[in-house]
Amino acid sequence: MADQQQHGTKQVCVECGRPVAHLFTEYGAGHIRLTQCAHCKCFADKYVEHDVVIMLIDMLLHKPQVYRHLLVNRLEFRQASIERNVGKLGVLLVLFNVYIDWFRLEEGGRLRGQRELLFGRQHSFAVQYVFILLCSAVDALALLAGVLAAAAWLQRAPQLRRWPTVATALVVSSFGKVLMILLVIWEYNESYFPWLLDALQFTSQATAVGVLFAVSSAWAAVAVVFAMAAKQLAHYVVLCLAAWVV
Repeated sequence: MADQQQHGTKQVCVECGRPVAHLFTEYGAGHIRLTQCAHCKCFADKYVEHDVVIMLIDMLLHKPQVYRHLLVNRLEFRQASIERNVGKLGVLLVLFNVYIDWFRLEEGGRLRGQRELLFGRQHSFAVQYVFILLCSAVDALALLAGVLAAAAWLQRAPQLRRWPTVATALVVSSFGKVLMILLVIWEYNESYFPWLLDALQFTSQATAVGVLFAVSSAWAAVAVVFAMAAKQLAHYVVLCLAAWVV
């Protein structure tokens, strides 16, 4: 019999957030017993035995327990660099964001009676795509920087060294962006659908930030609002620079 522990890292009960020595005890190959939290008497981390589908459902329901499992108890998400699969998901989300921005530009141009997407001028498909991709990448970096700055203010300490964990939290909590694939499968021309996904992303990111930095939902929402303001500012600066260059 051997205790399955992650040495040198703090693990917590996903229900109450109190520290625990380990999440489960292993009895031979494939046989484990979940640890019971000494404080709340619940299983310390029930998600050890749950599959991805259950975790996705709980993420949609904004349960902080699933974020404690992913962001605190999963060692691979707490390394000095972004985990490989999380990095791939982050790139995928940036590409989805390109599609969302393109959709909004087309809708705005249609309402204004314009056929050109960028600055009222005709540009090639490649130029338009690269420009929107650049804007999406800058938006993602600005959002990360905004959360780090807000967290440094909330925690009264620099948080720059935690950027991989914060980036992981933002990527994982942005899973709602993947629902944009529905616009590719079905022709869905309702302009409010992307805004609903933005609202889902905001509430999910607030939940993740609250769990990661152990702050209340209100302060987590303030941190995300600040980060979104930083993102919008960076987006505006890029647009101004591009308009000046063009």
